[in-house]
Amino acid sequence: MEYSFSSMLEQMALEHGDRPAVTCGNATLNYSELLDASRRCADIFIAAGMKKGEKVILWAVNGIDWITEFFGIIFAGGIAVLMNYGMNEDGVTQLTEYVGANRAVIGANKISAAAPEKAVNAVVSGGVPKENIFLSAELMKKAADTSTPLDIEVCRKREMQVQPKDTQFIIFTTGTTSMPKAVQLSSFSVLNDAEIVMEHLKNDITSSICNALPLFHSYGLAMTMMWLCKGMHTYIVDAIKPQNVLDMVYKNKIGTIATVGAIYSGITALPDVEEKIKGVVKTCLVGGGFTTPTEMMRVENMLGGGKMLIGYGQTECSPVVSVNIGADPLEKRAVSVGRILPGIDVRIWVKDKGFVGAGEIGEVVVKGPITMNGYLNLPPEQQPFDEDGWLHTGDLGTIDENGLLSLSGRIKDIIIRSGENISPSEIEKKIMEHPNVKDAKVMGAPHPIWGESVEACIVPQTEPLDDNEMTVFLKKSLASYKIPSHYFMFSEFPLNTNGKLDARGLKVMLLEKLRKVFISNSLNEGLRIINTKVGNRSYTITPVCDMVQGLVEQLSFSGRQVRRIRLAVEEMLTERIANAYDTNGEITLEIILMPQWLRINFTDSGKPYRLDDEQATMSARIILANVDAYAASVSDNGSFSSNLDWQYSDGFDINEYLMRNHEEGKA
Repeated sequence: MEYSFSSMLEQMALEHGDRPAVTCGNATLNYSELLDASRRCADIFIAAGMKKGEKVILWAVNGIDWITEFFGIIFAGGIAVLMNYGMNEDGVTQLTEYVGANRAVIGANKISAAAPEKAVNAVVSGGVPKENIFLSAELMKKAADTSTPLDIEVCRKREMQVQPKDTQFIIFTTGTTSMPKAVQLSSFSVLNDAEIVMEHLKNDITSSICNALPLFHSYGLAMTMMWLCKGMHTYIVDAIKPQNVLDMVYKNKIGTIATVGAIYSGITALPDVEEKIKGVVKTCLVGGGFTTPTEMMRVENMLGGGKMLIGYGQTECSPVVSVNIGADPLEKRAVSVGRILPGIDVRIWVKDKGFVGAGEIGEVVVKGPITMNGYLNLPPEQQPFDEDGWLHTGDLGTIDENGLLSLSGRIKDIIIRSGENISPSEIEKKIMEHPNVKDAKVMGAPHPIWGESVEACIVPQTEPLDDNEMTVFLKKSLASYKIPSHYFMFSEFPLNTNGKLDARGLKVMLLEKLRKVFISNSLNEGLRIINTKVGNRSYTITPVCDMVQGLVEQLSFSGRQVRRIRLAVEEMLTERIANAYDTNGEITLEIILMPQWLRINFTDSGKPYRLDDEQATMSARIILANVDAYAASVSDNGSFSSNLDWQYSDGFDINEYLMRNHEEGKA
């Protein structure tokens, strides 16, 4: 499919002219208005002398103006260079000079909000003549002046000069201490990706989306293009905060959200989340990352059943490569980064072996109409394409027999934590300054909220280091987000046959240690693996008891213990259903793994009374005869809770069980 941004937007304006296209704050543009405003911007740029192929810095926060200016630059034949609105002056100067930009559009950003002249000077220092700088507020005011007729033919003539596969914008990706790479993208790659994703998600998407992502980032821009190319409505969040996202979704009854894990977690912590979002949200799109089935279940329940669909991509791939669909079961959606998009060739490659089969780990490589035009200013040997046209992502992963892609880590050193690019070498140098450190290696590891966590592997000089001591030491010279989450001690690091550090071997050892920490911490707090609700009148208890029985059999309880547990659960549900309610209600059943015992918790809002009361029923006596321990409590809101506990069988180690099943992809 070969069509440009201008032809896409013109087609949508013809088909859906009066339909809302984008909303941000209190402002909305329909498709006809968006096309007209974009062309008026382009007309201003052309009149100012902009030529085809000129690079134009676009440095501003999210908003309708940003989208209009983005299209305006491209319609005028320019190449939009998307700048992070939180970047400092030196960074902007450096990147402006690197790409060779000779024009700029400056709106509200971190620098201009406090000192507009400093933002201008940063771009001027990068080589942009001051007379070639457009201030967004003035530009949009001029574009809104409809008293000046728009020369459509001049605009269309320039638009026709821009071919779909031409580089039309640049996004910077990775890099902290070294120069970031400038990814060159086209309407061909971005709109092909958008069309493929929308077809892939046709049963999950809704007619409007809440886009709570920065537009200068490939993920945020892609979400906008996906809804625009289908003539649907994009709501853009300007200040990306959980409360702002929740309020926008509630006010406008938006069925799809796209944001990052930290925002979703923040939304679920808001006191009014269930009241505002239940029954509204159908789909929650999440960028590539890792989460647990328990965390995903918790978020989905808090969001009223909206399906969390995790995807994977890279800016170099425009950016989406794979994404889950709502029909995929929770256990698959939680541990993979989705199904590979149709029409995109994705394989797993291993050096000296080539492509490998299902389940084998290697580098993810991609080929198809979504790949970039290459990195700006880098020679062929530094481009990620091989001689056969495969784009090497630098990510390690596996593809199962059903086409689900799972990630195992990054070959690249850069750690991306909550969108922040972190250089491991910077942290390693600081750790090595500690007098009791012999060697140090810092790596990223999958994290359910941050995307990646910072983890430190240390070979001490003498005694193992204290975590708190090292944290205090590093905080003197490092930003808080660069402080490692854990410090793992090694007697020595693994080496390869050349006597050099075996980074992949160390990464495997690190992930093993992290799994042990995760399991240990989760068990200490109680690892909730099942949470289900049972209606007290309309729901039969047999399916629930079958589920419980299947689980406890996996936990190596003896046949007698399995029967005891099933009987106690049956009687507990019967007891609460029969004796605790005057009207309809529901019982929440949770299965919780503790370090030494299995706990099944029952919570409901029925009449509270203890099983071991003197007036206990026959069911109560049966339950007490079949449990190892029992406890009950009433919460401040009046909910009644009962814990039934059973000790694991002798010789059964719950840590080993969870480690084994985690490795096999069963937990």
